Amino acid sequence: MSNSRLIVAADNNNEGRVIVDWAQVPDNNIRYDTNDKEEVMRAKQEEQAQLEAERVAREQAKAERAEREKAEAKRIAWEAEEQRACEEEEAQGRGRERGQTKA
Repeated sequence: MSNSRLIVAADNNNEGRVIVDWAQVPDNNIRYDTNDKEEVMRAKQEEQAQLEAERVAREQAKAERAEREKAEAKRIAWEAEEQRACEEEEAQGRGRERGQTKA
């Protein structure tokens, strides 16, 4: 099904017609053109639900990113501690070797 539909052009004699490809019209430029209050309310509720779902998805992505960053920081801290411990062991091992050669 096509996203285009025939609409009346904005002239006084209503003779002109134009094809509008609604896929190329930004969503925020499409307004509700109806006198049916229930339809307008339903459309607004759907729009609000979509905005809420997008907000929840953004917050969830933000929380997941924060959790990944926290895990990465823990991993880096653990690796730094391991490296420091290895360097201490190597330094102690060199100190013992020097002590044994002097004796």
